[in-house]
Amino acid sequence: MHVIIKILLLTGLLASCGTPEVSRYRDTESLERPPKVASTNTNKEQNTVDNSSIPKKKESTGLGKDVVSLNNPSQITIKQSFGDVWNTLNRALKQSDLKITDHERNKGIYYVTQAKPDETGFFGKLTTFLETDPAIYQLIVKQEGEVTTVSGTVANASEQNTYDIDGTKHSSNEGAEDLIQLLFKTLRDDLKED
Repeated sequence: MHVIIKILLLTGLLASCGTPEVSRYRDTESLERPPKVASTNTNKEQNTVDNSSIPKKKESTGLGKDVVSLNNPSQITIKQSFGDVWNTLNRALKQSDLKITDHERNKGIYYVTQAKPDETGFFGKLTTFLETDPAIYQLIVKQEGEVTTVSGTVANASEQNTYDIDGTKHSSNEGAEDLIQLLFKTLRDDLKED
């Protein structure tokens, strides 16, 4: 019996704490209408149409016909401005596994070496210890009218050893010509976008 009385008192207490129903919270008619906004246009609607298009991505890699190697094997010509060639050449050097040791943009000079292959075995580490330092090449970038030329030479040829592994000596510009031809092929055919 005590339990029934306690339940009835508790129910009465909870019922008295409840709030009376207010009709203003039930009426949602004013919430369903969008607000009225004053129009700033006076009877003339101005519609703008965007006729611009997104440039299509090139289907082929490389610069194609914009890169020319004329009669001089240690020079290439690129149909771009100096700034564009500087950035493009930087990408081509990295892609061709050539290490940029230094550069002077205001003079238009890159100093590069051929990156050594990663020798991780015991004999690989031993042979890299015995090898001489690779030759340092100088790439000179010059703006000439509407085109930019890139020429290559061995930097300080008299100070560098340009010998093969078997001991044969190279002419001072032979390695630079090979480097320019490698860059020419990369720029013309295989240059990838960043």
